[in-house]
Amino acid sequence: MGWKIVIADDEAPAREELSFLVGNMSEVETVVVATGGMDAIKKVRETKPDLLFLDMDMPDLNGLQVAELVGELDPRVKVVFSTAYDQYAVNAFKLRAFHYILKPYDDEDVEAVFRELRQVSQKESGGGGDTGALLREQERQGQPQPQTACVKLALELEDGIKYVSPKDIVYISKEGKHVQVHTWDQAYEVAYTLQDLEGKLGPYGLFRCHKSYLVQLESIAEMKSWVNGAYNLVMNDTVHSKVPVSRNYVKELRLKLEI
Repeated sequence: MGWKIVIADDEAPAREELSFLVGNMSEVETVVVATGGMDAIKKVRETKPDLLFLDMDMPDLNGLQVAELVGELDPRVKVVFSTAYDQYAVNAFKLRAFHYILKPYDDEDVEAVFRELRQVSQKESGGGGDTGALLREQERQGQPQPQTACVKLALELEDGIKYVSPKDIVYISKEGKHVQVHTWDQAYEVAYTLQDLEGKLGPYGLFRCHKSYLVQLESIAEMKSWVNGAYNLVMNDTVHSKVPVSRNYVKELRLKLEI
């Protein structure tokens, strides 16, 4: 059974655009729209959704008021605030917002929400978990630990093949059609797509922080605020490279980085 979604927004064009983008997600079973705050509460009661996209500025009840009431009504509903204004972000996360996206929406905004929903759903269903914690518990109990294979990424160069360990990759960038793998002191242009590398290297600490960048989590030294809710990462390579973080990836990145 797929996910049930409610979208609450008093502006029809915004509702229709978000409904279209959300409806393209393969796991979505139903999308129900609400035209205001009270209507949103009614639709939540009726449909018991997994996810509620909630506009912040509505004429009857604002998004924060609706979120508080929905939290009392059904705390399992995950709330995504969708608004044209980023000044509400702090109050939104005080109400344990699942995500926060800014208008105008695009595919990347929606995909970031559903990527996080997939991860959380997997953990809640018992399919995920902290592998590091599991290994530490096995070690504490004297249980044998699985052996980690010595894997390397093969980079085809003009004079042969160079093998690079995932931990030695600081970040990966895409500019136009060109993808480059950046190590501590050198960059290599590769024939892989960014999607290929995300699939290959995701299990080894490479994280997508922007539509054009993957970063090695262990190589991040600082995260500095930039504009419109976005950030820049300072990497700990020899030139202290700066890598952008789209606002939609900030929360997920912080969850991965911080204890």
